[in-house]
Amino acid sequence: MSRTLTRSVDELPGDPARLYFSYSHGHPAEQWEDEDTLECWHVAITYGLPGDEDEAEAGGDEDSGLPEQPAPGASVGGIMLYRLRDVTGRDRWQVADAHSGDLEVIASAVFSRKHGTYAKAFDKAVEMPVGDLLILDRVRLDKAWRGFGLGPLCAAEAIRRLSGGCCAVAAYPAMSEYPGNRDEVTEDYRQRAKTKIAALWESIGFRPFRRGVWLLDTALREPDDLLRACQEDLQKLSAAYREHRGR
Repeated sequence: MSRTLTRSVDELPGDPARLYFSYSHGHPAEQWEDEDTLECWHVAITYGLPGDEDEAEAGGDEDSGLPEQPAPGASVGGIMLYRLRDVTGRDRWQVADAHSGDLEVIASAVFSRKHGTYAKAFDKAVEMPVGDLLILDRVRLDKAWRGFGLGPLCAAEAIRRLSGGCCAVAAYPAMSEYPGNRDEVTEDYRQRAKTKIAALWESIGFRPFRRGVWLLDTALREPDDLLRACQEDLQKLSAAYREHRGR
């Protein structure tokens, strides 16, 4: 595998090729003024689907001493993304600011405060700066599934499905989880965590923009090539896991 794993294959809780992505976006029947401009998308990551007969064989082997695998449909993690839609008559910066501070940080780097359009720096950074903006807010995997290079793959797959009509994808690498002892979170700890997260996003095509914001240019071929590399790594990881399980 081309990616460096921080954990061994025998620590995998299940076959990574069986991860399943479900996409959802909801809104109330009574419209609110910003709903056409800001869409929130959630991607649920599960181990197959409930009732999947192919997954039902995933139990542990008592004779071999191998651990039991997750039940079909068991939650593995999730991804949160936002789509800021263009040409709705609303100022996307203001809409993002009203929703959360994290989105405002990205909006302040991407949009012009004076005109509400894309900033000149963004126009220069993106090949075709026309269309919607997709924001990768956070990617969460259960601890049992971390350390195998699956986070970037999950993010890249979600971006592939949801970035149609978007000229770029923005992300702001920041800590989303904290240790039990908050005293451990020094500024150095925070910076090392952000650097690690940024490296993961860089591996699927994000590049530093400004003010801590990173951009993925959807017009470039590179993100597609990097996604294919992730998919190849997934196949190799799955094959190694199956070999370990004796299948």
